[in-house]
Amino acid sequence: MSESWLNRNVKVVQLLDPDREVAGTLGLVQDPKVGEIAKVIYEYPAPDSKVSLEKTDITGGTIWFADFSREELELVD
Repeated sequence: MSESWLNRNVKVVQLLDPDREVAGTLGLVQDPKVGEIAKVIYEYPAPDSKVSLEKTDITGGTIWFADFSREELELVD
C-alpha cells in the first residue's frame, strides 16, 4: 500500500492530461501549471493512483480543483 498523501501539500511537476477537467471559484478559476503547490483533498481507492487537489488563494477562494495522477506530483515538506 502506498503512503497516504491526504491533506499534504504537493507540487505539480508535470501535466500529463492537457484536457483535464478543472473547477474553481467564479472569477478565480485557472488551469493548473507546473510548479504550483496545492493540497491533496481526496485519494482515490487502490489500485487507482489519482488524487484530487485544490489550490486556493489567500482568502480561501478555489483557484483550481482537479484530479491528478501521483506521477505528476511531488510531495512538499
